[in-house]
Amino acid sequence: MKLSEQNKFALALHDVPMCAVCNKRVERMESEYDINTYQKRFRVYCHGQTEDAFLSDMDIWDADSIRMGQAFIDKLPQPQLENK
Repeated sequence: MKLSEQNKFALALHDVPMCAVCNKRVERMESEYDINTYQKRFRVYCHGQTEDAFLSDMDIWDADSIRMGQAFIDKLPQPQLENK
């Protein structure tokens, strides 16, 4: 089944990402298309913080499917490397 351009752009709205900090679905997600940059902005809200992610038209057009990843993954403590 071939997806129309409109349906392909709607694919990215059907799921809500998980929050890496609290391991639950984010509290809220918004999306907005910017006609100046040809990008769709996704903003997620959870535990009083926000995070933005962007997908260009080409990212969406070239993808077979789009799935949401984990939000706030960079807020998790990272292991420190020791200098030896």
